[in-house]
Amino acid sequence: MEKPLKYTWEIYTSKFEKVLILMLVTTLPLLMVHSFVTNYIYAITPSYSAVYSFADIYYGLITLLLYLYAQTPYIRFIYNEYKGAENSLRNSIYHFLVNGFTVFVFACIASVFTTIGFIFLILPGLIFLALVFPVPYISVFDEKSVWKSFKEGFRVGKKNFFKIMLIVMLAGLAELLFGILVTYQLFNITSSFAAQMITQMTLNIIIYPFIIMLLTSYMIKWRESLETLEVIAQGNFK
Repeated sequence: MEKPLKYTWEIYTSKFEKVLILMLVTTLPLLMVHSFVTNYIYAITPSYSAVYSFADIYYGLITLLLYLYAQTPYIRFIYNEYKGAENSLRNSIYHFLVNGFTVFVFACIASVFTTIGFIFLILPGLIFLALVFPVPYISVFDEKSVWKSFKEGFRVGKKNFFKIMLIVMLAGLAELLFGILVTYQLFNITSSFAAQMITQMTLNIIIYPFIIMLLTSYMIKWRESLETLEVIAQGNFK
């Protein structure tokens, strides 16, 4: 894959009806779960400071967990389209519902360690997340469990550590700033909590899939580059 950004944009626009189905079937239910659980946690968790509370930690943990798990159908969709597989949409939903369990378990473990890292000056959490981030991608590509894909995924993460960290940080920052801008404009129209929640969920549904699809395209490119280097190295060795 030569131009991941161009390829992602072409798939996102030309296959938008299929992406929309993935959004409604997979991402929207998870966003509703996220909204319900996090609001409930904030309601029952006591706050000992005007600046932050333990609920903020739980919020970050749940957000990261669902963020990692919700990637599954979009990773598979882009990979299917790149390989020219038939029934790419159906196969993507199937992987999310049936084969996504190990990704969910991995997301639980990774989100706990990453959140702990964020508590300790943020940087350790970012480092850990960047190193293990490619693991579920390799798992979904090869239709293997994350445990069998961990070694290769970690190798891809180590090789492209700074690129992954930069893309994740820039994507997160762009989504945050855009969300703040839209929310600020919405406040000028209405103070309804329901309207704010629906608007935020709509933004996430639109932006999140594109970010994951872009990351998937880059993962395909980075993996192909590593495989090419290995073939060259083996040829030189012989």
